Amino acid sequence: MCRSTATRTVTVANPEGLHLRAAMLIAEVARRHQADVKMTKGLDCVDAKSVLQVMSLGAYEGEELLLEAEGPGAETVIEELAQLFARHFRHEQQHTEQE
Repeated sequence: MCRSTATRTVTVANPEGLHLRAAMLIAEVARRHQADVKMTKGLDCVDAKSVLQVMSLGAYEGEELLLEAEGPGAETVIEELAQLFARHFRHEQQHTEQE
């Protein structure tokens, strides 16, 4: 059986780069899915489910990162992460308790 895969290139647009809060949000989104999620900057590839590994990339404003996911929900997690980057890691009310 073939495993689902998805990739996307994103640009770090926020002036603070991948600071702690951004790394925590990335890991939180990645952990909600079964797919293996990797982030690559240059030659460095890290597990997106690990806050410390994401921060170790040292990604700054304007740098491009490759997002890769493999496994169940790969396309979904890549889309969610891409939207997180597009929002500059700002919170949006995605799910409310009243729904």
